[in-house]
Amino acid sequence: MKLALVVGSFLGMEVLVYLSHRFVMHGPGMPIHKSHHQRRPDPGLERNDLFPLMGSLLAMSGFGLGLNVRGFEVLVPMGIGLTIYGAAYFFVHDIYIHRRLPWFSAELSICERLKAAHRIHHLWGGEPYGMLFPVVPAALRQRAASVDHDPFPPSPRRRRQAAVSSSATSS
Repeated sequence: MKLALVVGSFLGMEVLVYLSHRFVMHGPGMPIHKSHHQRRPDPGLERNDLFPLMGSLLAMSGFGLGLNVRGFEVLVPMGIGLTIYGAAYFFVHDIYIHRRLPWFSAELSICERLKAAHRIHHLWGGEPYGMLFPVVPAALRQRAASVDHDPFPPSPRRRRQAAVSSSATSS
């Protein structure tokens, strides 16, 4: 039962993230979220970081109630699911895709697939709004394949490779 609540909460977060991204962040929350769609020279904090902070407060509140108030114990496994989702989201979105930790240089095939889907969102500001399980129509993938622009900073490894190939061609 508890494992089902953890898994269900994890999966439910993707639905909640999709809905909040589409209808809040790209709606009335756009003045805060637009900081995320602007390229910045440094990987530091941005106004958009207020949104995951709200998710963290939700999980912490669940832990607090579940651990301290009789009858709310069910919130503890749900808080675990939210926390695991938040950690996965932070790794995939902030560390891997947006390279907010400049020293991180790994390239992982599963994350490259998610990065390609998120690139489509950043190109046009529409679908896909989901993060860990994005649904991207084939027509949108084809349209994005014809666009050279990459809205994300390259990994340190790719930067080094580009510098080496650039110096080799200029010699």
